[in-house]
Amino acid sequence: METQGQSGVPYGHLEELLKKNLEVAEANHKILRRMERNALIGFVAKIVIWLLVLGVPIFFLSSYLAPLLSAVSGGAPVEPAGIFGLPSAEQLRQIFEAYRAQK
Repeated sequence: METQGQSGVPYGHLEELLKKNLEVAEANHKILRRMERNALIGFVAKIVIWLLVLGVPIFFLSSYLAPLLSAVSGGAPVEPAGIFGLPSAEQLRQIFEAYRAQK
């Protein structure tokens, strides 16, 4: 007969329960790691999707509406700006040439 602890439960039974508890804890840890990874991937995907949803229309509107607005207003033709209204590479080159000419 197996020896018993103070509570009267056989030690072999306690060892078996501890092994099962360890297996459950390891399985739980794997599940939590997968959940964390999926949450991070979902967060990054949401950021990328919102950047696309908001950024693409702004880019196309700034690219196509600037020449139309200048034609309608009758003013001097305006070169389309870069993304988000920032200067394009050609505009930056012209600015640097004008700065060098001042020296």
